[in-house]
Amino acid sequence: MKFITISLLWFLAPFIASANDYPTLERVDHVLTCMRLAGGQTVDNLYACSCEIDVIAQAIDFEDFNEARTYEIYQRMPGEKGAIFRDSERGAVIRKILIEARLDAKKRCFIGANRKSSSARSAPKSGSE
Repeated sequence: MKFITISLLWFLAPFIASANDYPTLERVDHVLTCMRLAGGQTVDNLYACSCEIDVIAQAIDFEDFNEARTYEIYQRMPGEKGAIFRDSERGAVIRKILIEARLDAKKRCFIGANRKSSSARSAPKSGSE
């Protein structure tokens, strides 16, 4: 029985792992946008930003992420049309989950952290002091 269970888990693992996965296009768009906001396309930003979307994906499934982004984008719409997005209880709850996931990701992934070597930071300045 143990062998059957292990074999079944091995067979189902790819399906289980991708059950809450984000589409590749969404991940790439997120990473590129994050890198632009963090100062450019560097290896450090690539690692940090891909880490960020992974952490967010662990905290909120893609349907809720997409819904939260919709509320987030359209809450700035003026007038009555935007009120539906600003005044929604569901919108407030789902946006809060996304905000918390982003904050957790920023802490865990060091988004925008300065990773220059300590020798470059401690180098003496040129000129008179």
